Amino acid sequence: MSQQTAIDEKGQKTIADYVGDSLALEGHIEEALDRQLASTKDDPTAGPAVQRFHDMVKANKEALKAHQEVVGSTVGNPVVEFGANVLGKAAGLIDKMRAEGISKILRDDYTAFNMAAISYTMLHATALALGDQRTATVAATALRGHASAIQEINHIIADVVIRELQKDDHTLADPMAAAKNREAVDSIWKETDKANGSMSI
Repeated sequence: MSQQTAIDEKGQKTIADYVGDSLALEGHIEEALDRQLASTKDDPTAGPAVQRFHDMVKANKEALKAHQEVVGSTVGNPVVEFGANVLGKAAGLIDKMRAEGISKILRDDYTAFNMAAISYTMLHATALALGDQRTATVAATALRGHASAIQEINHIIADVVIRELQKDDHTLADPMAAAKNREAVDSIWKETDKANGSMSI
């Protein structure tokens, strides 16, 4: 039995606005990741990761496009245009490839993925509140993808940073610092998890 319930016109428009904004954000992130593929392809850690990130974002974008056929589109609506503009500027953090190293690319990806994650969290809450289980499911799937990418960056960033330090002639850079960093970061995230893993989507 479907959990989808009837949604009034106002609720339908709100859902459509949110879906449109999320689609715009994924599009901006995908464009930046397109450029990052070439910049990171020779790095043994970041290269495969960025490819996975790109595939995840592209899949999310395609799923949102398909879902937009269900919920409708509010193209030309000032709310959508404003939201897409704001999200696009924020995603622009990863839009410029600076000669500061691959670690900075991953840092900017981390920022964009967190923005996408909170956007999908909001969409999920909105969809549940308005009785749109299909949209909630789409949001939850996309959220898992970004959350996984964020966790992966947490685990690989130290390796990339240390490799860059070594390339920059920091001969005393401790290669064991990567493992120590991962252990500390994992511990900090667990310590500060107020939900204690009790909430399930």
